[in-house]
Parts: sequence; structure tokens; C-alpha cells
Amino acid sequence: MLGEGSQMGDKCSVKRSVIGRHCRIGSNVKVVNSVIMNHVTIGDGCSIQGSVICSNVHLQERVGLKDCQVGAGFVVTAGCEYKGESLARKEK
Repeated sequence: MLGEGSQMGDKCSVKRSVIGRHCRIGSNVKVVNSVIMNHVTIGDGCSIQGSVICSNVHLQERVGLKDCQVGAGFVVTAGCEYKGESLARKEK
């Protein structure tokens, strides 16, 4: 399922997943069995499996996420790989 106003790049694969509104998904991105909420930006070459990505998250290029939860507004830096982790901004 793809939300209103969302854009996908070339050679993207989305299987058994829900993509929210106004998301930008780069090229060569794989999304499997995941939930991606509104206003999420996913860079080129990312792989997301079994994960929940909250609103306003930015995944830079070549990020790998498997069985992760990413909190609202979090930025995942390029080239990082995470398995079974919860990522969120630290509260001040």
C-alpha cells in the first residue's frame, strides 16, 4: 500500500508493506514486511526488513535495517546496518 503524494525511485521493491503519505524513496530500495509512516525519506540503496519507521525519519544512503523500530524524527547515517534495535532521539 502506497500513501498519497509518496514517490519511489527506479528499481524499488516493496513487498507486504505499508508506505505512508508524502514519503520519498530513492533508487534500488528494498522494503519487505515493514510499516513506513508519513514524511519519511529513504536514500538510495537502502534495505528495510520487518521494521517500523515512524514519521519524519531520514534514512541516508545504503542503510540496512532488519527487525528494527525507528522513532520519529531520527536520522540514520549513511552505510549503517542495524538488526533488532530500537533507534530514537535522546530526550533532553
